[in-house]
Amino acid sequence: MTMNGTNGVNGHGANDPIVNNYLINGHSTNGVHINGTDGAEENGPSDSDRNLRYGMSPPRGLATPDELWDFLLAKKDARCRVPESRYNIDSYYSDTKKPGTVSTEYGYFLDESVEIGALGMSFFTMARSEVERADPQQRLMLEVAREAFEDAGVTQWRGKKIGTYIGNFGEDWLEMLGRETQPWGIHRISGAGDFVVANRLSYEYDLLGPRGDCESALVGGVNLILAPGMSMAMQEQGVLSSDGSCKTFSSDSNGYARGEAVTAIFIKPLAHAIRDGNPIQAVVRSTSHNVDGKTPTLSQPSTDVQEALMRRAYEFGGITDFSKTAMVECHGTGTPAGDPIETRAVARVFGDKGVYVGSIKPNLGHTEAASGLVSLLKMVKALQYRTIPPNIKFTVR
Repeated sequence: MTMNGTNGVNGHGANDPIVNNYLINGHSTNGVHINGTDGAEENGPSDSDRNLRYGMSPPRGLATPDELWDFLLAKKDARCRVPESRYNIDSYYSDTKKPGTVSTEYGYFLDESVEIGALGMSFFTMARSEVERADPQQRLMLEVAREAFEDAGVTQWRGKKIGTYIGNFGEDWLEMLGRETQPWGIHRISGAGDFVVANRLSYEYDLLGPRGDCESALVGGVNLILAPGMSMAMQEQGVLSSDGSCKTFSSDSNGYARGEAVTAIFIKPLAHAIRDGNPIQAVVRSTSHNVDGKTPTLSQPSTDVQEALMRRAYEFGGITDFSKTAMVECHGTGTPAGDPIETRAVARVFGDKGVYVGSIKPNLGHTEAASGLVSLLKMVKALQYRTIPPNIKFTVR
């Protein structure tokens, strides 16, 4: 995500949202250009632009974007020991990194005050037996989606052409079901399938889509760490930090730390938002995307491809003066391989004039399926407050 002038934000990934006159980029598979609410720098917003509102539940009980912003300005770190409510880390932890163990006792988790097993039954139609068997990611996503609707001032959503796009990651609930000795009945697939989260939202809220061609959209990301299996796999892949801490851009970086978050944004055409009197946080100018293609390994990104993505995003956004970008919000996981590749791409695009780089992951960890939206929320607040948040855990040797 990139920041224009004294505020801007730029990112990468396979996702590049830009914010012009406040630019914003993400990092997934598609790019989105986003404008601040004070007007565009070169090309004004068009009827095809989208406005943005949000709901969220990042680590340590930060319930609102403003709380998140205060947390970042205070240079805080949400790292904590794996809570007993997730799994017994004492049974799985080993610093030997042998198969079947987890090499760190730490990560970034939702505050214990967030009841991941609860759901406000008065709002939804799920039967008790279905709720009990539903992945907590479904339950939390339902509640945070409602927050996004309320924040956007949307009250009439049932039967509307609203698309649902949800990122989720891992198979933790399925892993837990595999240990259950009692039959789970008819809700096993609908309760644990990763494909169900978006459909659960469209069903409960009666959202008609169609995806890819809709009047407005609910976009979310959810990441809960309920079981040790995925952490074991990530450890064997060699990407996890042994001390459970993301140290992005630092000479001490030793991998990424897993984190939890639940986020959602609501977008609709700008003209419609103005017509309907919806509050507007930011404006999406355009979209672009690419993929890394053939690289030395399946998971290794490409500097050339990331550079091309950023340049394409700026071209689509009608932005020609890269010197007006003050900050780039990077994916920045804290891996010794990934960070240099990404920062080289940023340097190629913005290096002539200099640019600040940042990443939210040292504060909140890598929230995986929710990480793009968590970065987006950070940068929307940075644009609104015209302030570049500080990086933490950065050392040079």
